[in-house]
Amino acid sequence: MSDLTSATFDTYAPFVESDANAAAEALRKQMNEQGYLFFRGLVPEEEVLTVRRAVLEVISAAGWVDPAYDLMEGRAMPGHKPLTEGQPEYAAAYRKVLRTPSFHNFPCHSALMGVAQKLLSEEVFVHPRRIGRITFPGAVAFATPPHQDYYYIRGSVETYSCWTPLGACPRELGGLAVWPSSHNFGFIEHSIKHPGAVGGHGVPVDESQAHWHTADYGVGDALFFRSYTIHKALPNLTQDRLRLSTDNRYQLSNDEIDPAALKPHGVSGK
Repeated sequence: MSDLTSATFDTYAPFVESDANAAAEALRKQMNEQGYLFFRGLVPEEEVLTVRRAVLEVISAAGWVDPAYDLMEGRAMPGHKPLTEGQPEYAAAYRKVLRTPSFHNFPCHSALMGVAQKLLSEEVFVHPRRIGRITFPGAVAFATPPHQDYYYIRGSVETYSCWTPLGACPRELGGLAVWPSSHNFGFIEHSIKHPGAVGGHGVPVDESQAHWHTADYGVGDALFFRSYTIHKALPNLTQDRLRLSTDNRYQLSNDEIDPAALKPHGVSGK
């Protein structure tokens, strides 16, 4: 177990919050300046919790959730070894998550599409490659390292990612952190390998020079960012809680797209 504690991230600055009702021009300007937009309560709480319940039902049937507690608490089964992408047991349950209607339909929610429409101006295409993350407590080595999504997305640089926790996500549970304005660095070669970590590749970062923004996420919060924006996952430092989240991507329907983005997550290996 790492010697990291939740206090490790107390020096991170809070996100600059955005208003989903702002004019498209204002949101695009903010995105171009800081490389991300963070919205509080963008998606109605009950609709996020519907997806959370559906995912928890799948992984509970797989034996990952402690039945001694209410399902919605998302408590990990005591003694269950941490799992991650690429492992057969994880993949078997994850494929069922991807086939869950509420999970699959979530990125097309009108609130998320509304922001994507303002950013892109024209017809929005939602990547069929829905992505879910199920992060076990204490699995520090599996946390996604600093990277740019373009390394995995390819296709159009003008692709926007949206990260949404499926439930409240205080920073000790392992939310996402963003380096503001880092998209201005351009594409960086992902020369650092992180064996075992989700993604497995990252950009070199001098933490003494980096500046990170993050938050204690509430239910319904959403984070949009550019494909060149450097970001990372914070490790799940809780004793017994699973962190559930989803990543989705939006681009113009006529722009170039990597064929892998048209396949289910895990099939393409990305």
